[in-house]
Amino acid sequence: MSLLSKIIQTLSRLLFPGSLVLGAAAILLFTGMVVDGPSSPPLYVPQAIFLVGLILSAVFRRGRIFFALLILSIAHAALTWLTPRIASEAGAHLMSATALLLPLNLMGLAFLKERGIISPAGRVRLAVFGVQAVAVAALCLPQTAFYANWLDRRFFPQRLSDWSRLPQPALVAFALATVVLMSYLVSRYRSVESGLLWALAAGFLAFRYGGVGLWASIFWSAGGAVLLIALLEASYKMAYHDELTQLPSRRALNEALMKLPDWYTVAMVDVDHFKKFNDAFGHAAGDQALRMVASRLARVAGGGKAYRYGGEEFAVLFVGRQTEDAFVYLDRLRRVIEQSTFVVRGKDRRKNNRGKVTRQKSVRKETNVTVSIGVASSNGERLTPAEVMRAADQALYRAKAKGRNCTVCATLRKGIGSVQLSMRTISAS
Repeated sequence: MSLLSKIIQTLSRLLFPGSLVLGAAAILLFTGMVVDGPSSPPLYVPQAIFLVGLILSAVFRRGRIFFALLILSIAHAALTWLTPRIASEAGAHLMSATALLLPLNLMGLAFLKERGIISPAGRVRLAVFGVQAVAVAALCLPQTAFYANWLDRRFFPQRLSDWSRLPQPALVAFALATVVLMSYLVSRYRSVESGLLWALAAGFLAFRYGGVGLWASIFWSAGGAVLLIALLEASYKMAYHDELTQLPSRRALNEALMKLPDWYTVAMVDVDHFKKFNDAFGHAAGDQALRMVASRLARVAGGGKAYRYGGEEFAVLFVGRQTEDAFVYLDRLRRVIEQSTFVVRGKDRRKNNRGKVTRQKSVRKETNVTVSIGVASSNGERLTPAEVMRAADQALYRAKAKGRNCTVCATLRKGIGSVQLSMRTISAS
């Protein structure tokens, strides 16, 4: 991959889709398409978006997005309905405390794993938010004004932060959270972290424009919309992508099989002796082996697309190619996997003279795995995908019977009322 391609890929991870939502919000405001007045959107629109997002994230069991939406909802509600009803000094403290806690909470969610909402971990997170709410309420009391003034403490010249219209502690928190979330996205795109980053940006803009009022409400709404998009992305990925290997899942394969033309080839790929590998090195090493194989399959040439079929089995689909065409790429792939080594942790079992194990210690070993491949093509015979998949699976079993680490091709011919199947081994280690 060229340097330019890497730069474009990194920028796409950082900018999309959140920048489109915030860009649309800015266009609505700066072009005058939305103006403050009797016909302007009501200020409860952000809460309506947050409520929809909270319900959907609860239904789809996406805890981190649920808590991110809850954070935005609490911040918007506190500023919109509490600030006008309390003393001006207390309102300023409420604004400063909320501006400080929002980025820290969104950043914290990036470090947490998906643990549900009403689970023990979810209840702990709710308790943390409750403690924060009590602390903010305490800082708004006249008796705690001395401590609340620390929320507006200056660390550097005021002129460097005037543009943000935020207290310097809050500005530092926003900057830190932005750096952390961007570092997550530079390495690999993650829909939840992308949503958190752009919700952070929306929250910053909402605070910059006062936290309340039409402009702030538009940006609060944009933050909720960004998290809704992240929710849909995460749910789609959970349904159609395999979490371990990052390949499309079996459900995605089933949908692809329904859209095939007359000519296509299916290859079934199985990791050889995978159970023995797991027994020797452990399940963590087994997962490592599956990820390695998946990474090689993901780069298959010839227009092939790889899928995680289940367990240690994968499928590769070639649209518009016959068996002989696909074989060239598949056999090359088989050899690449055979030659790919990786380091795993194993156990060095030391025995005494009586043959008993006296000591075990963890050692790092370099190893590799091989794969067997079964291939079948439709050959324009109007065969159903189920028939071609079944033939590829039978060819895979034939490859295993022949000693593994080889490719067996099945030839299908549709006769009157039946499908004739013949097989041939066209490669072997």
